[in-house]
Amino acid sequence: MFLSIVKYFQGFLLVRLRGYSPERFLNLCSNHNILIWNLNSRGEYYEFYISIKGFRRLKPLLKKTKTHLTILKRVGFPFFLYRYRKRKIFFLGIAGCIAFLLYLTTFIWLIDINGNSSITDETILSFLEEKHSAFGTKKSKIDCEKLEEDLRSRYADVIWASVRLNGTKMTIDIQENLLGSKNHIESKEAMDGAYDIVAEKDAVISSIITRKGTPGVKAGDTVKAGDMLVSSRLDIYNDSQEIINYVYTCSDADIYGHTTYTYEDSFPLEFTQKVKTGETSFGYELYLGSYKITIPPFTKPKEPYMIYKENHQLAIAKDYYIPATIKKITYSACVYQNITLTKTQAKQKANENILQFLKKLEEKGIQILDKNVMIEFKENRCYVKGSINALEKIGRYEPAEIEKIHTGEETKEYESD
Repeated sequence: MFLSIVKYFQGFLLVRLRGYSPERFLNLCSNHNILIWNLNSRGEYYEFYISIKGFRRLKPLLKKTKTHLTILKRVGFPFFLYRYRKRKIFFLGIAGCIAFLLYLTTFIWLIDINGNSSITDETILSFLEEKHSAFGTKKSKIDCEKLEEDLRSRYADVIWASVRLNGTKMTIDIQENLLGSKNHIESKEAMDGAYDIVAEKDAVISSIITRKGTPGVKAGDTVKAGDMLVSSRLDIYNDSQEIINYVYTCSDADIYGHTTYTYEDSFPLEFTQKVKTGETSFGYELYLGSYKITIPPFTKPKEPYMIYKENHQLAIAKDYYIPATIKKITYSACVYQNITLTKTQAKQKANENILQFLKKLEEKGIQILDKNVMIEFKENRCYVKGSINALEKIGRYEPAEIEKIHTGEETKEYESD
């Protein structure tokens, strides 16, 4: 591919060789390091490609072998320039277009956000607008390290963030804590001050490993949401085993508990569904910055129909996007069809819904232990009820209330005042 581009910009010729000794001519070309390619024998003559520079060295070889060449085709950028040498405005337009495209590559035209679940794309895009690093911002004004730091400090759920620029594309990768609690902080180094660990939900303690703080529960205890699990207060005793002072720290512990989720679902056994007929038509919308050009379909199917939209942002190379987007709109004709589910089909659909619910729990780091679900049919509807037993981290951080011990000396001092 690269050699083809080089050959095109240097220019080359398709020639036909005739004469007394063409084979000797070809051997002499090899001895003089004159490159020829795509050599083909056509009976009484040969055809091959040769560069312009190589063609200019052939005159003594042709005279020595009593052969001659006929130029069949001229290929390459030099011949293109010569052919259109009088069209100066045309070349100025090409140069201006190239310069404009190069100028566009100094801006950000695509933002790719990965790893977010509780924080929406719109929230992150608004954050970038506030930091003057949004769509259409000059790349030289974007500080990736500063954006990473600001993301972690603005959103407590973000425990890791990466911002990088490739071409005209900004890629933002973030990692959120699995518990999804705004008060839960995974990075202990980022916490400053005294924090207790309290129960995020009702649970039965399965295990607790305390690294910092004073544990308030043990395995097997039943706790309610908000109950203290690990206190940040450490009691300081004297030789008489009397508390003389309190020291506060940032609690650190791994606490797992057995939790129960209530599951309920219902859906009708008879419903109306749209079914495609196979008739489709297409329309397009071209967005150039803030301008829109609409190309409607030649024939739109009769109603009812379903509409699907696909966006494709244009790029001049990999990761070099430009502010131009083509939206493809597909109109698919359909008919309404009455669907009646059998009990077997309804149970299958109910099980699929349960699996989707369990998958969402597992994505949050929750381990499913067992489930107890009942399926009932009543009044032409399918009802699903049950409970799901799980094992998960149940702790979240809350600022501790600081208490002080008033000693006797302090009391006497207060009385003397």
